[in-house]
Amino acid sequence: MGIALLIVPQYGLVMLAKQNPNWVEAVYSNTVYPIVCEMQQVLFGSVSFSVGDVLYLMASILFCVWTFSIIRHFKRKFKTAWIDVLVLLSVVHFLFYCIWGLNYYRIPLYEKLHYDTTYSEEALACTLEQLIVKVNTLHLQLVSQEDEKVGSPYGKKELVQKVASEFYFDQDARIIQPVLKMSLWSLPLTYMGYAGYVNPFTLEAQANKLLPELSLVTTSAHEMAHQLGYAPESEANFIAFLSCIQHSDPYIQFAGYTFALRYCYRDLYRSNPERATALAACLHSGIVKNFNEMSSFWKRYENPLEPLFKSSYDAYLKANGQKAGIKSYNGMVGLVVHHSLLD
Repeated sequence: MGIALLIVPQYGLVMLAKQNPNWVEAVYSNTVYPIVCEMQQVLFGSVSFSVGDVLYLMASILFCVWTFSIIRHFKRKFKTAWIDVLVLLSVVHFLFYCIWGLNYYRIPLYEKLHYDTTYSEEALACTLEQLIVKVNTLHLQLVSQEDEKVGSPYGKKELVQKVASEFYFDQDARIIQPVLKMSLWSLPLTYMGYAGYVNPFTLEAQANKLLPELSLVTTSAHEMAHQLGYAPESEANFIAFLSCIQHSDPYIQFAGYTFALRYCYRDLYRSNPERATALAACLHSGIVKNFNEMSSFWKRYENPLEPLFKSSYDAYLKANGQKAGIKSYNGMVGLVVHHSLLD
């Protein structure tokens, strides 16, 4: 019972951390977390498969066995079952925030970069135009004709290794070489609508191995950013963009620029559909084919349960300080616009 009640002071400490981002940044994210991350790499980094996925499977089986036992012996075990649940919640809550979760409450990246994330429609349109020019230029470096779709010159494992080998973000005071694994549960992830995730208990960055290659590049970089301790989705998206466009390989650069282009286009389309459509018409038709390929991939796996999973993740993000919930991924646009204005 004592362990179960510890969830109360734990919650209080998390709320205190939320109000003190400077402390979280200095003491946890830049001191404690890098040590925890290095320990994770010693324990799990050299293991070829996802240890976290196996642990999740084992936990799911044990939970099903426990639930069946409670139902079977309801009268005898009901009185203690709720205590078991509270103990489990207390332990999981403690491990989540100690190992990774406090990174949600560090100093926001835009403050450290001195970026103003507000932007005008004109600045957004200018950024989108710049991205289109860059993407068109890279497209013709990778293919011979404007109507030709860009194909990956690498297998998926090699592609992930290339992303990791030059993963870069200059705000890291203490660089930890990220490691990404392919999820063992890629098919269920696809039906849930997820491209990848970081296991907050083993700190393994994982990508959905079924993704089209262009999506795999940016998803890998996104999850590596999470692994380095950048928890907000907008920040992980922006770091993925920066890392990809600074890569030496033009295919990975292409993936990074098209990634930002899609977000900026959608944002401009919401406020000015005519202007967004006119700018998008300047894209080479081969690039549009790449975009259609990525869209078609997700449409093939649409199902009635997907919105339920998305709403659950939306609630999780909001509970961890991301007020926009699942829409917080779009927060990268302000960072990209400001970055483009500085170039």
